[in-house]
Amino acid sequence: MYSKLGFPEEEQQIHKSIAKRQREFRAGRNAARAAIQMLTLSQDNGNSPLILTGKSREPLFPQPISGSISHTDGICLAGCALKSDIASLGIDVERNVPLASHLFTSIYTGDEQNLIKSSSHLPDALIFSIKESLFKCCFPFVQVYFDFLEAQITLLPESKNSGQFRFELIGNNQTSLNAKLPDLPFHGYYCFNKQFIFSLCYFSS
Repeated sequence: MYSKLGFPEEEQQIHKSIAKRQREFRAGRNAARAAIQMLTLSQDNGNSPLILTGKSREPLFPQPISGSISHTDGICLAGCALKSDIASLGIDVERNVPLASHLFTSIYTGDEQNLIKSSSHLPDALIFSIKESLFKCCFPFVQVYFDFLEAQITLLPESKNSGQFRFELIGNNQTSLNAKLPDLPFHGYYCFNKQFIFSLCYFSS
């Protein structure tokens, strides 16, 4: 899947990228197409959709589809749904490795820093992953990747390694960002093991 070439239009968008970026891009698009085919029960590869990149580097899924792509070293994920069921979704996967200490103050709010530092089992990068999936989920509505410190995450653990989360937008752009978000139910989930951290969130239609 990492080596399978995409459509010519997709390849044109990455022809100047380094080899690693090209492999990840192709893997993400191929995984997304496989998910769309499963979702629509289509086995006709001739109808596989083109998934280009938008101005903010977001994947442009076919109009009836909500989708998200994530990759890190050694793994690539894609999730898709019908917009009639899920208005927007975001997924993220990260390696479960320590986060550089200088990143805490630029990514985590004070409350989030205290939560991670006081826990003996929560991964350093957990809330980073959650915010990445949140930004992807919100982007179709707000059309901007807002700052990490403009979102406050609250964890709702269901086990030692998994649970749900909710978010609150904070900061100077709080009012304008909230005004653009849909008045729809929000669902956020996370889990992790020794190797990876996974997060998923969506607005249900």
